[in-house]
Amino acid sequence: MFKTRLRRRPRIEIIPMIDVIFFLLVFFMLFTTFKSTPHGLDIRLPQAVTATQQQEDQIVSIYINQHGEIYFDETRVTIGELGGALARHQQEDPNLVSLIQADQQTPYNYVVQVMDLLRELGLYRISFGAEPPSGD
Repeated sequence: MFKTRLRRRPRIEIIPMIDVIFFLLVFFMLFTTFKSTPHGLDIRLPQAVTATQQQEDQIVSIYINQHGEIYFDETRVTIGELGGALARHQQEDPNLVSLIQADQQTPYNYVVQVMDLLRELGLYRISFGAEPPSGD
């Protein structure tokens, strides 16, 4: 008989939206705490009083763990593969800074091998990773 022409207004359910935002927040909080070194390498850098933060625009990082394994571009490489990769990077940017981040327990021999390779390639801008001393 009587038909109403009133339409039901659409409603936005806010509770599911809050749940999604909460899950995204937790996900990003956890993700940023876990991603600190490539492949979750456990590298404890030596401490230095004069350690300073470097600009990352022209830096390539070379990681050496305590067993002498070398990581570059988040993949494990041999010393020969590292030379080829660094040569390609050097062609793209001749002002490249090489940052060697070796674990404090890494034998000195591995660090010297990487330094020697860098100098053979003509990369003389070398930095070493260190952390400022903790205040314990």
